[in-house]
Amino acid sequence: MVVEVAERTHPRSPALLSLDDPRSNDPAVSGAKGAWLARGIEAGLPILPGLVVTAAVSRPHMAIGADALSRRGSGGARLEVSQQPLADPLPTELARMAAELGDPLVVRSSSVLEGGAEWSGAFTSYLEVHPEEVARAVAGCWASAFGVSTLERHIAADTEPGSAPMAVLIQPALDPDFGGVARLEGEDVLVVAVEGSPAPLVQGWEPGVQARVPSDGAPLGAPAVDLMGGKRLEAVAGILREAQATTGATACEWAISDDGVCLLQLMRPVSAGSESAIIDVPGLEGDPARDLARLARRYPGPLGESLVLPWAVGDPTGFLDPVPAGNIDPTEALAMATQDATTLTAEVWSLPKPKAVTTARRLLRDVRGSDPATALERLGGLRRPDPDRANLVLGLLATVRSALVKAGAVTWPEIAWHFDPSQVGDILAGRVPVRKRDRIGFDRWEPFDAAVTVAGGRWAAGTSAAPGIASGRLCHIPDSGHTDHFRPRDVVVAPHPTPNLAPLLWDAAALVTTGGGPGAHLFGSARALAIPAVCGVRLDEAVGGDPAGSGGCFALAVDGTNGAVYAREW
Repeated sequence: MVVEVAERTHPRSPALLSLDDPRSNDPAVSGAKGAWLARGIEAGLPILPGLVVTAAVSRPHMAIGADALSRRGSGGARLEVSQQPLADPLPTELARMAAELGDPLVVRSSSVLEGGAEWSGAFTSYLEVHPEEVARAVAGCWASAFGVSTLERHIAADTEPGSAPMAVLIQPALDPDFGGVARLEGEDVLVVAVEGSPAPLVQGWEPGVQARVPSDGAPLGAPAVDLMGGKRLEAVAGILREAQATTGATACEWAISDDGVCLLQLMRPVSAGSESAIIDVPGLEGDPARDLARLARRYPGPLGESLVLPWAVGDPTGFLDPVPAGNIDPTEALAMATQDATTLTAEVWSLPKPKAVTTARRLLRDVRGSDPATALERLGGLRRPDPDRANLVLGLLATVRSALVKAGAVTWPEIAWHFDPSQVGDILAGRVPVRKRDRIGFDRWEPFDAAVTVAGGRWAAGTSAAPGIASGRLCHIPDSGHTDHFRPRDVVVAPHPTPNLAPLLWDAAALVTTGGGPGAHLFGSARALAIPAVCGVRLDEAVGGDPAGSGGCFALAVDGTNGAVYAREW
């Protein structure tokens, strides 16, 4: 049956569709979750029946929320959306048709945004809903689009709150014996399982147990086999392989009850790929590599590499402490810093200025190459820079970075290191419009830094949750309400992989959790954003104490491919 509502949607727009209606296959109609499930039903996969409140119906509520957000903030927007009644006759028909599905029900968001795994867990779902409560739960799903954590994801993803319509799914509630997630990895299927509902697993509170199910052999993973039995694991893997063949899905959320395996969600997550790899070469175990890595952490990016590193390598341990800004015009400060940095470089390298600058850049490049030991040995023969002139340069650059904060170009002075000197000059001179930049992206010194930390740091084992290698400052996040100390390219360290940490991933170098398991939605977001991640780590073994008290004191290298975390003093 189809219920059509003209008022406040598009003319003759379908407001309610059965999940087995072919029109539900369209993500623009039923959102990403709904479309995948509809395609699965069409392919004959074991999926519960359901209803779709189509995305078009949400548009008026999204507009109300966006307007209220500007006037009343997140809480006011959610209140106004949840209190706005659905257009007649939808509430009556919704209650009637929902009752035909059973009691209780599950009401789940199905935003068009959820086609990307980076939005996993962003919106609200309601469990144990009675048919007469469904209309209120639908409005609650729409209201979740304006939650604080979701708004932070919008900022990170550069999308407008309320701009993406949201369908809502209504299906019978299950009381499963087992539940979990599964995904294809090459020819194998990785299954993560818990006893009962998969909700604690995907929300990051339960670690679950893992099994790898090859295409031509028995499941590997004793804890999972002991929990569920090999036949059930093979059944989950077989249904995912069938889903991949018929719909293209490569991952799923599943549950098992007396009726067998049921698919709760299908998806095809796409990983952006890892941008870094460990430099697995000798020569990075000693003090020279450690000292250069620390120096590069203090003065990263184009500004640091142009105006500090070429001369500071003459005394890599002598200029690690911050120098305060001076009282001087920032444009003049930049010009003076550029001139004095060139002079210092020539003195340190004992070469004419142009040749010294070229030689320094080439050798710094070689340090990051395949033979860092030879390059590091050459750095050992340099002269020490004049400390008075060196501190003058650092003070001038502190002035420049503070000016960029005042101009609104960055939020934190550390971000200013990632501007090119010519960009800084254009901003300070007013030659270009100021656009705030609070993301810095991958830094080319990260692989070197990670390799140095791996070569000489202490390590702790965990479970691989998202592949890749990255390094950065340890930033302990006890909960989503304490994130003010997070800086771009920090390594987020948290007790559990809860979905409300997702906004940080757009700017994080890596993710480490001491609890939870690889089946959490947050790790799906990490894989989609190419953020290496490790879970279940006894990080105290690497940092020598409670990670909560170690923020800012350690550099971490995260090997998400092999499930290991390495630590060295920052």
